[in-house]
Amino acid sequence: MVEDKLMMDYRNPVFNSAGGIDCEINHPQFGWIPFTASPDDSEKHGRDLFAAISAVGNIAPYVPVLPAAPSQEEQAANRQYAYTQEADPLFFKWQAGEGTEQEWLAKREEIRSRYPYSEE
Repeated sequence: MVEDKLMMDYRNPVFNSAGGIDCEINHPQFGWIPFTASPDDSEKHGRDLFAAISAVGNIAPYVPVLPAAPSQEEQAANRQYAYTQEADPLFFKWQAGEGTEQEWLAKREEIRSRYPYSEE
């Protein structure tokens, strides 16, 4: 039977979005490696490490990663798709006498506002 050894050397504990603690542990063979300790870990050493880190405290809070701003090319593609799906039908209604030019122009402006280019 293999003895379950709790690796107590850890550093940089940070809460994660799932409620666990991401940190680095000093593995006896591989050195410092990433590890996630969780209160409901299937392995005892994961639960024990979570309890030990929690008892000490000084755990950095979870900070969600914000999505990157879309590139100019992505904004152009999004804008073009919105024109095709939303503004073009209003243009054709206007041309057929079933809508107004103002409805079409307002939709185009709304799309420009929704998908701005950096130089606008």
